[in-house]
Amino acid sequence: MDEKKITKYSYVKSVKVINYDDKRKIVVKKKKRYDILDIYHYLDDHGFNNYLRPLEIKENDLYFDYLESLKLDKDEKAKRLMYVLSLLENKTTTYKELDKDKIKEEYDTYKERIIYLENYYYTLQDVVESKVYMAPSEYLFIRNSSIIYQALNYAKHVLEKWYSLVKEKKTERLVYCHGKLELDHFLVTNNDEGYLISLENAHLGAVSEDFISFYHKNYQDTDMRSNFRFYQHKYQYKEEEMLYLIINLVIPEKIDIYPSSLDKCGELVTFFDKLKLTSDFVSYNQENHQHNK
Repeated sequence: MDEKKITKYSYVKSVKVINYDDKRKIVVKKKKRYDILDIYHYLDDHGFNNYLRPLEIKENDLYFDYLESLKLDKDEKAKRLMYVLSLLENKTTTYKELDKDKIKEEYDTYKERIIYLENYYYTLQDVVESKVYMAPSEYLFIRNSSIIYQALNYAKHVLEKWYSLVKEKKTERLVYCHGKLELDHFLVTNNDEGYLISLENAHLGAVSEDFISFYHKNYQDTDMRSNFRFYQHKYQYKEEEMLYLIINLVIPEKIDIYPSSLDKCGELVTFFDKLKLTSDFVSYNQENHQHNK
């Protein structure tokens, strides 16, 4: 690699692209984990080949072949990603003894988060409703605040159902997770092969963890109903896994409504649109999950 003549350096975000005189291109990424090779070995040992392996691993950098991506619309790319995700999970599924203390700690963390958000939004509502004249962002918040409370109440209900179910289990199903799954971390090459990239956060984790990441990152870009339906045909969730997914999707974020501005109003519209879209997504997929059980 070093003997060829370099003709050009360029950058795509934080990634360096090196052009050589033989027309070859090499991508150089910063090495973010000292044990990155262990991730590749784990995937290889489990027969998973749909990831982009570096040509060379140096002390601080990873060197990859530059691969041209196939031009696909986001819905088609998402379907390919769901297929590769199901392959990853089918090949790396394992079971381990359930850690009851860890489950209780996780339950308490979610419960505290819901209570905190309830208090935050009720206090914010009291402040806004005490005003004679509301700013545009305040009015937008008050007009749609019931959507937040519906999401929080539903999250409380699902959390209790999940905990009552999972605390009686003896084992839990785990899979190897990408860790930051999204469309930008998936490459479909010109030879029609799909590869996961940016694996520095990969780890053994909860079954629904990668889809949760994908949903929050790309819910505006692609049809999540269709994606999840296709994915579940390839790797179906158990009831407790579906409930865990729902908890992590429906708990709303904490959002500030100040300072009132056009940008802030746009941010609030996006926030409430996501809550409504997620409510529809959850309702639809719960019905399908019950039907397929």
